[in-house]
Amino acid sequence: MATFDLANISVREANELIRTAGAAGEDVEILNPDAKHHIGVGLTQDINVRIRGSAGYFCAGLTDNAHFEVDNNVGWGLADNMLGGSVVVRGNASAIAGEANRGAEIIVHGNVGSRAGQVMKSGTLLCGGNANFMAGYIMYGGRIIILGDSGEQVGQNMTGGEIFVGGSITSLGTDAELTDLAEAELDEIRELLDRYSVSFNGKFQKITNAGKQLRYSREEPRIRSIPFFEASGDVDYWNTKVQEDIHVKAQIGRYRIRGYGTSRPLPHFSDIAFRKNISEMPADQNVLDRVNLQTEIGGRTGAKPLTLSMPVMIAPMSYGALSKSAKLALATASRLSGISENTGEGGMMDEQRAAADQLIYQCLSGRLGWSIHDMQRADALEIYISQGAKPGLGGQLMANKITEEIARIRGIPAGIDLRSPSRHPDVLGADDLVIKIEEFREATGYRVPVSVKLGAGRVRDDIKIACKDGFDYVSLDGLQGSTGAAGNEVLEFVGIPTLAAIQEAVDALEEIGLPGELPIVLMGGIKTGVDAVKALALGASAVAVGTSALIAGGCISCLQCHVGQCVVGIATQNPEHEKRYDIPAEALNIHHYLESFRWQIAAITEGLGYDDVHKVSREDLVALTPEAARITGLSYVPADRNANRNLQSEVS
Repeated sequence: MATFDLANISVREANELIRTAGAAGEDVEILNPDAKHHIGVGLTQDINVRIRGSAGYFCAGLTDNAHFEVDNNVGWGLADNMLGGSVVVRGNASAIAGEANRGAEIIVHGNVGSRAGQVMKSGTLLCGGNANFMAGYIMYGGRIIILGDSGEQVGQNMTGGEIFVGGSITSLGTDAELTDLAEAELDEIRELLDRYSVSFNGKFQKITNAGKQLRYSREEPRIRSIPFFEASGDVDYWNTKVQEDIHVKAQIGRYRIRGYGTSRPLPHFSDIAFRKNISEMPADQNVLDRVNLQTEIGGRTGAKPLTLSMPVMIAPMSYGALSKSAKLALATASRLSGISENTGEGGMMDEQRAAADQLIYQCLSGRLGWSIHDMQRADALEIYISQGAKPGLGGQLMANKITEEIARIRGIPAGIDLRSPSRHPDVLGADDLVIKIEEFREATGYRVPVSVKLGAGRVRDDIKIACKDGFDYVSLDGLQGSTGAAGNEVLEFVGIPTLAAIQEAVDALEEIGLPGELPIVLMGGIKTGVDAVKALALGASAVAVGTSALIAGGCISCLQCHVGQCVVGIATQNPEHEKRYDIPAEALNIHHYLESFRWQIAAITEGLGYDDVHKVSREDLVALTPEAARITGLSYVPADRNANRNLQSEVS
């Protein structure tokens, strides 16, 4: 047995040694843990780890196969996202013990804090004492056994799984109900208690999901949403769009859901122009040899950065919202163009990992499809806080798009309208976020960048927090960003435009005396290389494209992504529709589109007088409208409108 003393070495050093011991099949003993965080994080070998004392946050988190034993107490997030193996705690556990458990046996002899088992998918969490409020909050599957009292709102918003309570049930959560307990289930519980030497002589009550809120009660009528620009120009106040909206809400009795992004006219990149008139520049393909477009993102804290052939990325879009075929086309195109692809919130596919050269792995609040093994084969990690289409909210995926495969990858029940939590279970503030970032870095040996995805809302505050907390870069998504499904009012009226988002981000870094310190990847309505250069001039380090890449790959922009019946095979899981999608052909189309970005960026950069795209600045820009001038602080020069229109036409 290998023994490591945390009085003499750091947790980071200890975790490297633990993983080395694991690779050799050697058991481990940890001395003087002193409630330090992240002990054992990232271990994937079948060994025993004995912790002689108390552990801090995320003990045994992001692990698989290993078996942990803690002599005393543990902090919150015990065994988060553990895929297999076991943890035995002889004392008490703090909040969210067993969060996002994917198959481990977690045994706490004492009490557990609030929200135990939040978003767990499978496996077992046993509490030998009492539980605090909302045990089983938004659990998707698995089994929670509480030998003492349940605490308030047990099973709040659970969509799957089972909760067994041996003491009193203080109160049931929303859509939770008491149900009959089979003798076979009692036998399984007794076997578990005997195996871990836990005594109990009482009787159990069983709690499951009542099934009343798993799906919206009424689906929306299958109509194409009318965009604002088609219905609310110079027409009457009670225009066609307003009438349509009222009629549909009268039928369904709730807010409307649709895909894509805002369709209202808002200040955007077309409202700013280059100060220098470059609309008549010659079309010289050799410009690519004269202008540097190489971009590195993510090396701020010493991780291996993403190396991009140009300052462009594929924006995060999930397998689930999109078909597997569409995701593979995007991954292939990203490799052909030498840029990065992003998994989005739905987990990583083996085929996607093989197709993409550089793949960013996104972690959502529901920890859908989240795995230590995929973390360790990713090129970057991204913590999703929100997106431009629905800032402050979690994701939505309608039941008709949740196939058995998607349910398995995400770890959720099939056949439900999936509404992800609006916040991470283990991040209640900026300080918690620091500890979460460090857990991700521990799990991956500090090798890969860790970024955060932010929907543009309170950008000034968010950017300052992201900079302080040590993210390697920020993905900032403006109001023009799209989604697979969201409430219509949120899409249209919540958040701030992309143009305002980048300006607030730059201002925030200026205000704390760290201009340029935190790289910003800007997304939300980026259509061309013209937009990309303007974004870089305003202060972004790179841009990401989502909707425009889908259009390049065959999307017909019908605004019905949430319905699951996309006839071109992109936003669907219907095999009859998906078989129409030609992956190699559409991957090539997306690649060609990305290459048009490359030429546009290089040509405009040279036209402005630079040999490196990262030399462009806000001094190269003017505003064409009073609104854009007010947002950006650029000079208002309306006379340049015609030149800007000519440039947009030339590069389209």
